[in-house]
Amino acid sequence: MTINELIEQLKNYPGDMRVLTLGYEGGLNDISLGTNSVVFGYKGNEAWYYGPHEFARHVEGSTGTQCLIIGRDK
Repeated sequence: MTINELIEQLKNYPGDMRVLTLGYEGGLNDISLGTNSVVFGYKGNEAWYYGPHEFARHVEGSTGTQCLIIGRDK
């Protein structure tokens, strides 16, 4: 999903609605916006609990793609 696609989706909700993410083992957390990072689309993770992307620094020889990581507030 791109930033523009996300903005279009968010326009369907009230501007003052809270945005939360699932907690690690339960509950809900506020989100935080990460910094720009470089990721690599990586299909080596077969298990359902791993995402299909990795940080480029973890994939040898990867140049990666710029992205914004949104995660839970710590």
